[in-house]
Amino acid sequence: MDITTLLSPERIACKPDISSKKRAFEHLAEMLALNQSTLSADAVFDALINREKLGSTTIGNGVAIPHACMSVTQPCGALLLVEDGVKMDAPDKKPVQLFMAILVPPNQAPDYSELITQLTSTLIQKTLIEEICSYCDSEAMLDHFIMLFTPSNHPLEGALAA
Repeated sequence: MDITTLLSPERIACKPDISSKKRAFEHLAEMLALNQSTLSADAVFDALINREKLGSTTIGNGVAIPHACMSVTQPCGALLLVEDGVKMDAPDKKPVQLFMAILVPPNQAPDYSELITQLTSTLIQKTLIEEICSYCDSEAMLDHFIMLFTPSNHPLEGALAA
C-alpha cells in the first residue's frame, strides 16, 4: 500500500482551532467522508471512536494515527494539524498536534497493519514532526508528505537496509 496516494489537498487541514479529541475526530471524519458516496461523516466518526475505545492510537511526540476498516473502495487518509494540541492518552503525555487518520477496506487489513507500522516508524521522529507542523498550506504539506514517504527519500531507508 502506497502511503503517498492516501492524501489529497482537500483532506489536509493545517492548524485549525480545535481543542478536543471529539472535535478533532469529527473534523477527520468530515475530511475522510469527502467524495465517498457510501460513507457519512457520522459513520466514519463512529468507526474511528470505536477503534479508539479499543486502545489509544497515539504514538507519542504529539502524533496520533486513528484508523478503521470500513466499506471504502480504496484506502484513504486525512491529515490534521492542531496548533496547540489535544489531550489524549499519549504514552509520553504530550498533547497531539498531528493526526493522520486512515480508512481501509476490510479485505486490505494485512496491508493496513504494515502501513500503520511504516507511518509510526516515520512519524515518531520529533524533527520530522516539527518540520511537518511548520507548514500552513495543504499543498505544501502534501508535497512534503509525499517526499517523506517516497522510498528513495524515506528517512529510515538506509537504516532498514543495513
